[in-house]
Amino acid sequence: MIFKQDSPILGLCIGVFAPVIFYFGQNLVIPIILGKSFSSASMELFALVFNLPFFRYYIINLKYEKTAKGILFATFIYALIWVYINKGMN
Repeated sequence: MIFKQDSPILGLCIGVFAPVIFYFGQNLVIPIILGKSFSSASMELFALVFNLPFFRYYIINLKYEKTAKGILFATFIYALIWVYINKGMN
């Protein structure tokens, strides 16, 4: 299976695409459930935190350190972008 390999490229792909998919998923589901939407910054941050279960699975359960490093690297890049975009918002 393609997800059962220790590759930093796989980690980068998971780290980049999982938050994007989760962001658009929650953008569709949350308004249906609650009837209103959260702020864009909050939804972006929650989607970013969604990388944590993937990181934990690859580093603890599978012991795939290279894949976990790729996920962590993508998360840090997204976090830096999020801070830069939202630094002036209060």
